[in-house]
Amino acid sequence: MSSARLWKFAVAVVVVFVLGAGATYAWFYFTRPAPLGLATANPRTPAPSAAANDPLAGVCRQPAIPAKPATGGFGGLWVIQPGSVVGYRAREKFVELPTPHEAVARTERVGGWLLVSEAAGSLQIETGCVAVELSTLKSVDRVPGLDMIGRDMSARSFLHTAEHPYGVFQPFPIQLGAISGRTTDHVQISGALELNGITKPAQFSLDVRLADQQLAAAGRSTVSIDDYGITIGRGPDNLVSVEKNFTLEVSLVLLRQ
Repeated sequence: MSSARLWKFAVAVVVVFVLGAGATYAWFYFTRPAPLGLATANPRTPAPSAAANDPLAGVCRQPAIPAKPATGGFGGLWVIQPGSVVGYRAREKFVELPTPHEAVARTERVGGWLLVSEAAGSLQIETGCVAVELSTLKSVDRVPGLDMIGRDMSARSFLHTAEHPYGVFQPFPIQLGAISGRTTDHVQISGALELNGITKPAQFSLDVRLADQQLAAAGRSTVSIDDYGITIGRGPDNLVSVEKNFTLEVSLVLLRQ
């Protein structure tokens, strides 16, 4: 083969590779699950208390409060309702695929509450607890030719869900200011996040909306698995690598008890 023909062949190979990589990137980009957002305010009544034999119900035990809170307006105990969703996003790279991919897993096995006080129209989170059953996280993205069940099993393994079945976030007291109930407000909520039996500070950036007597909150936090003693293997034959920074996502619906 002459040098000219060899050069044209090399160029053709590069073009095919670039087009293939571009098509793969476009497929991943346009098919990846959208970030969790604020839940729609639908008519709701407070869900009945979880069954006494449900282990999740015992993780965030509700505090004792007066039957009729002294504060008016939006003050009181707000309890997480069915339809709330929690999950994670993580960037992974498979050796057989030309572009990185975003793994997304979610669960509705989330429970907890926030204790809110109100004075002069300003709200404050006094304390709270949000618990997630980690073993129920299920992949909602798709990678052609790959088994998502295997990934979910691996996630349970590296999260050590047998020994530490729950992730728990407890917010620090924070002044939210005046929330009108007519617009979406943006807040930063710091607290203590427990994963793998290790507790570290974490901060969530949230959109918050009060509408029809419902509190909706949605947002994310970025955490490093190194902080929680979590190690992710590269899989058999080093076929996949995963970045150490994960994005935690939440979309919560709460009603006042």
